[in-house]
Amino acid sequence: MTDNTPSYPAGWYADTNAPGTERYYDGVTWTAQVRPATTAPPEIAVTTAEPVAKAPWYKRKAIVIPVGIVAGLIVIGSIGSAIGAGKDDVTAAADTNPSASAPSITEEAAVADVTVPETTGLTAKEAAALIENAGLTVEFSADKGVVLDRDNWTVLSSTPTAGAIAKAGDTVVVNVEKTAAPAPAPAEPVTPVEPEKPAMTTAQSSAVRSAQSYLSFSAFSRVGLTQQLTSEYGEGFTPEDAEFAIAYLESAGAVDWNQEAAESAKSYLDLQGFSRDGLYEQLTSEYGEGFTPDQANFGLAAVGL
Repeated sequence: MTDNTPSYPAGWYADTNAPGTERYYDGVTWTAQVRPATTAPPEIAVTTAEPVAKAPWYKRKAIVIPVGIVAGLIVIGSIGSAIGAGKDDVTAAADTNPSASAPSITEEAAVADVTVPETTGLTAKEAAALIENAGLTVEFSADKGVVLDRDNWTVLSSTPTAGAIAKAGDTVVVNVEKTAAPAPAPAEPVTPVEPEKPAMTTAQSSAVRSAQSYLSFSAFSRVGLTQQLTSEYGEGFTPEDAEFAIAYLESAGAVDWNQEAAESAKSYLDLQGFSRDGLYEQLTSEYGEGFTPDQANFGLAAVGL
């Protein structure tokens, strides 16, 4: 099948709707590009399957239809421009006459009222939590120092004061002072605790009573009292019980061996006369009293020798 529709090359052609101008045809359709006419339009080559007689260009269907479409678009554009101009006039009139149209008004949400909480006497940390929970912002003010550790600051007052009405998000200035370090508690007096007395056996208790009895009526050295308590001719206590009794009296401060040596020296001098050396020998001899040299010298000095 042969297509007899004529084909036109792209180019500039006279615009029948605007004499003296040319419009550009892109090979498919007429474009909106126009220009003043320059020369006679070029001869249009027609390619057909069979030879046909050329008609005048303005009568050709392929040109008349696109030109008609362009003309229609121009008319529609003119009508749109007129309508747009009318709208602009109406808009301008509305702008100059405020009563012509009511502007839209966006109402702001009302800000809630908040009562400033009471914070006097609280720590800065407690006050901040209370104020922020109420929907307010907190700011600290101090005469000295910087509020870092909020547990160490005490609230004195606030601005606005407690009970005042503020708006949510308002700032409350809290006046604080550094909390004084607590004074150390006075040390409690220490009651001396007496050492517990060792539990005594019956033999030990008896040895203690016997040692006290001997010391009450005669002077004894430590050696002499031990011999008296352990001798088969004396009390006959075991060496362990005798040692326990003597050590118990020493720890209780119930015996002073220097004083015992002084009493013994005085007793000897009351019986008979002694030289210093003789009495010293009597006091220190294992067959005598058995005092130590220091104890004997103390006794001699006590009696003036």
